[in-house]
Amino acid sequence: MRKPGIYAAFLAITTAAAGVSFGAEILKMKPIVSGYTDAHGGGLKQPEGVGCDGKSLVVVADTGNGRLVEYKFTGEVLTPIADIALPQLSYPIRVQVDPKGGIHALDGKSRRIVRISPSGEFRGYVEPKDADSAVPMVPRSFRIDRNGIVYILDVLSGRVLLLDPEGKVVRGIAFPKEFGFLSDLDVDDSGTVFVIDSIGRKVFSAPKDAAVLSPIPGNLKEDLDFPTSLAADARGNLLVLDQNGGGVVVLGRDGTFRGRQLGMGWKEGFLRYPSQICVGGDGSVFIADRGNNRVQAFLSNK
Repeated sequence: MRKPGIYAAFLAITTAAAGVSFGAEILKMKPIVSGYTDAHGGGLKQPEGVGCDGKSLVVVADTGNGRLVEYKFTGEVLTPIADIALPQLSYPIRVQVDPKGGIHALDGKSRRIVRISPSGEFRGYVEPKDADSAVPMVPRSFRIDRNGIVYILDVLSGRVLLLDPEGKVVRGIAFPKEFGFLSDLDVDDSGTVFVIDSIGRKVFSAPKDAAVLSPIPGNLKEDLDFPTSLAADARGNLLVLDQNGGGVVVLGRDGTFRGRQLGMGWKEGFLRYPSQICVGGDGSVFIADRGNNRVQAFLSNK
């Protein structure tokens, strides 16, 4: 695996030798603030998920406590504002905020995606409403795009299933013929879907209207131990969260290696078995730092 310190030293040497500011092309993640508690001072316990609306709302899947915790992120302050505990969501592991401010969360026990109103009320489940509803579905993760389309990583049927906000099946994207364990996905503004393979340490993609996921070029086995989540930012980067390596690998959309950020540890700015990553507005990045019982906010810039 490429070590962050070695890579940074090599970058500094080659930049100086070239006489150009190549470092400006590398995405940097600066730790801003961490959230450890809810609005009443109760601590987070092994949070596995985090979602954000691109503005100020950050929602954490506080998995060990069987609830969601909402935060308001303004400037460099992360303020807990409410918690949501529902009998239908006893073990949240993934969370997303839809374009209308509603919350969707995947329950790790029932393997169902719960819909929650902006005020915290149960609003049913995300399920196919037509012929595909007869086909069993086991979501591993999911994403919601800016149009409210839900992309479900269905590990049982081997597809990414697209549902509109009412549950109507839009289409499906088949898994590749060969893969290890597909654990997370994201979709960019062009409609391209990206999926991470934790065991194979690969990224697969499917452009808009493609029927099958295909591997993007590049060998990531030197850079990742066990990736569990990824997020596409507005700058053309893929941020891949390395759970067992405690860091973030930055890739181009074509699979080009663009560096590695952060590392394993307990101090602020370090990670310990992180689970999910979310890209917010103004270059903010949020990570569910499960092993450290916190959510961390970073500012990413070049």
